[in-house]
Amino acid sequence: MGLTSRERVLMALAHEETDRVPIDLGSSRSTGINAIAYKALKKYLGVPGETVLFDVKQLLAQPDHEILRRIGCDVVILPRLVPSIGIPIDEYKLGELPRGGGSCLLAKSFEPVQLEDGSLGVYDSQGHLLAKRPKDGLYFDEMYHPLENAESEADIDRNLSLPEITDEEMEFQRIKAKDIYENTDFAISGATSFSLFEKGTKDWGYENYLIQFYEEPELVEYYLDKMTDAYITMMERYLDAVGDYVQVVQNNDDFGSQTGLLVSPEIYRKFFKPRHARINEAIRRKKKDMHISLHCCGSVYPLIGDFIEAGFDILNPIQKECANMDPVRIKREYGRKMTIWGGALSTQTTMTHGSIDDIVNEVKEMIKIYAPGGGFVFSQIHNIQADISPEKIMALFDTALKYGVPSWYRDGKEP
Repeated sequence: MGLTSRERVLMALAHEETDRVPIDLGSSRSTGINAIAYKALKKYLGVPGETVLFDVKQLLAQPDHEILRRIGCDVVILPRLVPSIGIPIDEYKLGELPRGGGSCLLAKSFEPVQLEDGSLGVYDSQGHLLAKRPKDGLYFDEMYHPLENAESEADIDRNLSLPEITDEEMEFQRIKAKDIYENTDFAISGATSFSLFEKGTKDWGYENYLIQFYEEPELVEYYLDKMTDAYITMMERYLDAVGDYVQVVQNNDDFGSQTGLLVSPEIYRKFFKPRHARINEAIRRKKKDMHISLHCCGSVYPLIGDFIEAGFDILNPIQKECANMDPVRIKREYGRKMTIWGGALSTQTTMTHGSIDDIVNEVKEMIKIYAPGGGFVFSQIHNIQADISPEKIMALFDTALKYGVPSWYRDGKEP
């Protein structure tokens, strides 16, 4: 009897080679697929039913289990009740995708307002413009920075909404996680999305936040300590609800640009590393065998060792087209200490601009680099975009199924 998907993922996370590399599509909001591309994929594969749009900010589909099994996927997302920009997903309604993408199911509470410039705006109950999607655009940009004028601890206390998980969400999460765990063999990745750097850029405004590290470091540390304490409480409650079902929890903090770090290693080590470590230690006190993922795009090679020391054992992705992100070196130096999750194909270059043959060749090359010794979960580098054809998508995953086996990537035997 072969491995279950859950067993396959857990073996890979334990740095053991499996019958084939485990595969992911959509287990996080950074390994997903645009709902327009997904709708076309469903039609191509002859899978009936409406496409579920669970994240309106990034226009991400919730993949059907039927399609995930067809492509060999081994892990699924456990989404938050409110994945982004204040919109809960406990109820759905029939709606339309942008750019004439066709019908979909989207959150019942999604009621954007058309603005004078033709864009769509999402407001909170206090009338703040939370996010805005340009006319004919696909994605919402977050607009509201509650701490942009904060000058004191009192300003932070008055204006900051701390992260939390409500009793309602705990029950929502528990029911969903239990159902997936008991009725499928998928591994489950919890989209907890605790974030200190990226959340700070949203709360303060990007440039303002970066300036505060130098001009008001004590004020930033006050903010970060409040956030860290809140995330610890949130994660303890989250694990009370789903700790028996979930194998991975996620963090999202993008510290890299295309060419280098957004903050210096010294800034990371002073402001973020000890607080990341506190949150991760709290998670493992609650659930000692929990795997903790860090999604961090861009050129972050100088911080990878720090991420590991802070308690992350998964890094998503390895964005190989960025400066200093050589897959061979990263696998050699860190492949026994952390799992590489994603990195199998560039969505920025090859998947968008390359041919089917280019996709197949790059996927084979990345499998040969990342798969030996375990510690690799196969996924494209970031979300599959709206105009990617079903043929390209299937080339990505069919190649993974065919060539993600030890007899090929170790011994070179053609499948």
